[in-house]
Amino acid sequence: MHSYFPLKLRSCEINGRGDCHVAVLVQIKGLRYFVDVANGKPYDRAVQIGINSTIKSLSGCFHWNLRYNNESERMELCHSGETAVSFDPAKTVRYKSFQKMIIRSRSEKSF
Repeated sequence: MHSYFPLKLRSCEINGRGDCHVAVLVQIKGLRYFVDVANGKPYDRAVQIGINSTIKSLSGCFHWNLRYNNESERMELCHSGETAVSFDPAKTVRYKSFQKMIIRSRSEKSF
């Protein structure tokens, strides 16, 4: 995987299921951003890590934010007051490690 910017893949948890989603951290001009382009939710922009503000999408109908949970030591993408996606910000995974996730997502209806 090649990019003009340093990318780090993160394995995410959704609804208590670990390692079922992929997100990206990218570094641009020394700042780190969270990008989630494949969740099916309107997370329509990169979010700078450390900025704890609410983002409005879909003409203001969908509110979401990214925050650090000190208790779990995980980053959490939240909307409607609930954690939708979480990941360990310090744990980078390799692209090939997602092969099992992809196979499961195509073979297990509950995945």
